[in-house]
Amino acid sequence: MRIAITNLKGGTGKTTTAMHLATGLAAHGRTLLIDADEQGSATAWSQLIGDGCPFDVVTDAGADLHLRFDRLVASYAHVVIDAPPHDAAIVRSAIQLATNIVIPLTPSAMDVNRLWPMIELATTVHRGDAPSVLVLLTKVRPHTRTLRITRETLDEMGVPVSSIEIPQRELYRTAFGTIPNDPERYQSVVGELLRKEVVAA
Repeated sequence: MRIAITNLKGGTGKTTTAMHLATGLAAHGRTLLIDADEQGSATAWSQLIGDGCPFDVVTDAGADLHLRFDRLVASYAHVVIDAPPHDAAIVRSAIQLATNIVIPLTPSAMDVNRLWPMIELATTVHRGDAPSVLVLLTKVRPHTRTLRITRETLDEMGVPVSSIEIPQRELYRTAFGTIPNDPERYQSVVGELLRKEVVAA
Protein backbone atom coordinates (compact mmCIF):
# COMPACT_ATOMS: atom_id res chain seq x y z
CA MET A 1 0.00 0.00 0.00
CA ARG A 2 1.27 3.47 -0.94
CA ILE A 3 -0.50 6.27 0.90
CA ALA A 4 -0.09 9.95 0.06
CA ILE A 5 -1.09 12.20 2.97
CA THR A 6 -2.09 15.37 1.18
CA ASN A 7 -3.96 18.63 1.50
CA LEU A 8 -3.11 21.86 -0.30
CA LYS A 9 -4.11 23.71 2.87
CA GLY A 10 -1.74 23.71 5.83
CA GLY A 11 -2.50 23.07 9.48
CA THR A 12 -4.72 20.02 9.02
CA GLY A 13 -2.53 17.44 10.78
CA LYS A 14 -0.80 15.84 7.79
CA THR A 15 2.49 15.04 9.53
CA THR A 16 0.75 13.73 12.65
CA THR A 17 -1.40 11.54 10.43
CA ALA A 18 1.60 10.35 8.39
CA MET A 19 3.58 9.39 11.49
CA HIS A 20 0.68 7.56 13.13
CA LEU A 21 -0.26 5.67 9.97
CA ALA A 22 3.35 4.70 9.27
CA THR A 23 3.66 3.38 12.82
CA GLY A 24 0.46 1.39 12.50
CA LEU A 25 1.37 -0.02 9.09
CA ALA A 26 4.82 -1.04 10.32
CA ALA A 27 3.11 -3.75 12.37
CA HIS A 28 1.85 -5.23 9.09
CA GLY A 29 5.04 -5.15 7.04
CA ARG A 30 8.19 -3.20 6.25
CA THR A 31 7.22 0.46 5.97
CA LEU A 32 8.85 3.55 4.48
CA LEU A 33 7.88 7.16 5.20
CA ILE A 34 8.86 9.69 2.54
CA ASP A 35 9.05 13.18 4.02
CA ALA A 36 8.27 15.29 0.96
CA ASP A 37 7.63 18.48 2.92
CA GLU A 38 10.57 20.90 2.81
CA GLN A 39 9.86 21.82 6.45
CA GLY A 40 11.03 18.30 7.34
CA SER A 41 8.80 17.85 10.39
CA ALA A 42 8.41 14.09 9.93
CA THR A 43 12.18 13.73 9.53
CA ALA A 44 12.85 15.73 12.71
CA TRP A 45 10.24 13.69 14.55
CA SER A 46 11.76 10.37 13.49
CA GLN A 47 15.28 11.55 14.35
CA LEU A 48 14.16 12.33 17.88
CA ILE A 49 12.74 8.80 18.14
CA GLY A 50 16.11 7.45 17.04
CA ASP A 51 16.83 3.74 16.57
CA GLY A 52 13.44 2.81 17.99
CA CYS A 53 11.59 4.26 15.00
CA PRO A 54 9.49 1.37 13.64
CA PHE A 55 9.77 2.45 10.00
CA ASP A 56 12.39 3.81 7.60
CA VAL A 57 12.43 7.49 6.63
CA VAL A 58 13.80 9.29 3.58
CA THR A 59 13.68 13.05 3.09
CA ASP A 60 13.00 14.35 -0.40
CA ALA A 61 10.93 17.37 -1.41
CA GLY A 62 11.39 16.98 -5.16
CA ALA A 63 8.61 17.27 -7.72
CA ASP A 64 9.63 14.01 -9.44
CA LEU A 65 9.14 11.58 -6.55
CA HIS A 66 7.16 9.18 -8.70
CA LEU A 67 10.08 8.85 -11.09
CA ARG A 68 12.94 8.52 -8.61
CA PHE A 69 11.27 6.43 -5.92
CA ASP A 70 9.29 3.96 -8.01
CA ARG A 71 11.90 1.22 -7.69
CA LEU A 72 12.73 1.95 -4.04
CA VAL A 73 9.16 1.67 -2.81
CA ALA A 74 8.80 -1.74 -4.43
CA SER A 75 10.95 -3.21 -1.65
CA TYR A 76 8.47 -2.09 1.04
CA ALA A 77 5.11 -3.54 1.97
CA HIS A 78 3.81 -0.07 2.79
CA VAL A 79 4.82 3.49 1.92
CA VAL A 80 3.50 6.71 3.47
CA ILE A 81 4.23 10.05 1.81
CA ASP A 82 3.96 13.20 3.91
CA ALA A 83 3.23 15.75 1.17
CA PRO A 84 3.56 19.51 1.68
CA PRO A 85 0.79 22.12 1.53
CA HIS A 86 0.84 24.86 -1.10
CA ASP A 87 3.08 22.92 -3.54
CA ALA A 88 0.89 21.34 -6.19
CA ALA A 89 3.86 19.96 -8.14
CA ILE A 90 5.10 17.79 -5.25
CA VAL A 91 1.56 16.81 -4.31
CA ARG A 92 0.94 15.77 -7.91
CA SER A 93 4.06 13.60 -7.89
CA ALA A 94 3.09 12.02 -4.56
CA ILE A 95 -0.33 11.16 -5.98
CA GLN A 96 1.27 9.50 -8.98
CA LEU A 97 3.29 7.31 -6.62
CA ALA A 98 0.32 6.43 -4.42
CA THR A 99 -2.39 3.78 -4.46
CA ASN A 100 -4.34 5.59 -1.72
CA ILE A 101 -4.80 9.25 -0.89
CA VAL A 102 -5.72 10.31 2.64
CA ILE A 103 -6.73 13.96 3.02
CA PRO A 104 -6.70 15.18 6.62
CA LEU A 105 -9.34 17.87 7.01
CA THR A 106 -10.24 20.07 9.97
CA PRO A 107 -14.01 20.56 10.22
CA SER A 108 -14.70 24.17 9.28
CA ALA A 109 -16.44 26.02 6.48
CA MET A 110 -13.14 27.49 5.29
CA ASP A 111 -11.33 24.15 5.19
CA VAL A 112 -14.17 22.49 3.30
CA ASN A 113 -14.26 25.39 0.85
CA ARG A 114 -10.55 24.94 0.14
CA LEU A 115 -10.85 21.17 -0.20
CA TRP A 116 -12.24 21.05 -3.73
CA PRO A 117 -8.95 21.95 -5.54
CA MET A 118 -7.32 19.08 -3.62
CA ILE A 119 -10.09 16.68 -4.64
CA GLU A 120 -9.80 17.74 -8.27
CA LEU A 121 -6.05 17.22 -8.20
CA ALA A 122 -6.41 13.84 -6.51
CA THR A 123 -8.93 12.56 -9.03
CA THR A 124 -7.34 13.85 -12.21
CA VAL A 125 -3.63 13.12 -11.65
CA HIS A 126 -2.78 9.46 -11.67
CA ARG A 127 -0.76 6.86 -13.45
CA GLY A 128 -2.48 3.62 -14.33
CA ASP A 129 -5.28 2.85 -11.86
CA ALA A 130 -6.52 5.95 -10.08
CA PRO A 131 -5.76 5.93 -6.33
CA SER A 132 -8.63 5.76 -3.89
CA VAL A 133 -9.41 8.95 -1.98
CA LEU A 134 -10.43 9.17 1.67
CA VAL A 135 -11.01 12.32 3.74
CA LEU A 136 -10.02 11.95 7.39
CA LEU A 137 -11.52 14.49 9.78
CA THR A 138 -8.89 15.71 12.25
CA LYS A 139 -8.80 18.04 15.25
CA VAL A 140 -12.46 17.18 15.73
CA ARG A 141 -14.65 18.57 18.50
CA PRO A 142 -17.37 15.92 18.80
CA HIS A 143 -21.08 16.68 18.75
CA THR A 144 -20.69 20.19 17.36
CA ARG A 145 -22.78 21.91 14.73
CA THR A 146 -19.62 22.54 12.71
CA LEU A 147 -18.83 18.83 12.58
CA ARG A 148 -22.38 17.97 11.52
CA ILE A 149 -22.42 20.60 8.77
CA THR A 150 -18.99 19.50 7.56
CA ARG A 151 -20.12 15.89 7.20
CA GLU A 152 -23.35 16.94 5.47
CA THR A 153 -21.45 19.15 3.03
CA LEU A 154 -18.89 16.47 2.19
CA ASP A 155 -21.72 13.98 1.66
CA GLU A 156 -23.40 16.40 -0.76
CA MET A 157 -20.07 16.79 -2.58
CA GLY A 158 -19.83 13.01 -2.94
CA VAL A 159 -16.49 12.92 -1.14
CA PRO A 160 -15.58 9.63 0.62
CA VAL A 161 -15.12 10.35 4.34
CA SER A 162 -13.82 7.98 6.98
CA SER A 163 -16.28 7.12 9.73
CA ILE A 164 -13.33 7.44 12.13
CA GLU A 165 -12.61 10.90 13.51
CA ILE A 166 -9.39 12.14 15.08
CA PRO A 167 -10.34 14.31 18.06
CA GLN A 168 -8.49 17.40 19.21
CA ARG A 169 -6.54 15.90 22.09
CA GLU A 170 -3.28 16.52 23.93
CA LEU A 171 -2.25 12.98 22.97
CA TYR A 172 -1.54 14.22 19.44
CA ARG A 173 -0.25 17.67 20.34
CA THR A 174 2.45 16.21 22.61
CA ALA A 175 3.42 13.19 20.49
CA PHE A 176 6.23 14.92 18.56
CA GLY A 177 9.54 13.15 19.12
CA THR A 178 7.95 9.97 20.48
CA ILE A 179 6.73 6.76 18.86
CA PRO A 180 3.08 7.51 18.05
CA ASN A 181 0.81 5.55 20.34
CA ASP A 182 -2.88 5.70 19.54
CA PRO A 183 -4.37 2.20 19.85
CA GLU A 184 -7.86 3.50 19.17
CA ARG A 185 -8.30 6.12 16.45
CA TYR A 186 -5.36 5.95 14.05
CA GLN A 187 -5.08 2.18 14.46
CA SER A 188 -8.69 2.01 13.34
CA VAL A 189 -7.83 4.12 10.28
CA VAL A 190 -5.01 1.68 9.46
CA GLY A 191 -7.46 -1.18 9.75
CA GLU A 192 -9.94 0.59 7.48
CA LEU A 193 -7.29 1.18 4.82
CA LEU A 194 -6.04 -2.41 4.96
CA ARG A 195 -9.59 -3.74 4.60
CA LYS A 196 -10.19 -1.51 1.59
CA GLU A 197 -6.99 -2.84 0.02
CA VAL A 198 -8.15 -6.44 0.48
CA VAL A 199 -11.55 -5.66 -1.07
CA ALA A 200 -9.92 -3.83 -3.99
CA ALA A 201 -7.61 -6.80 -4.63
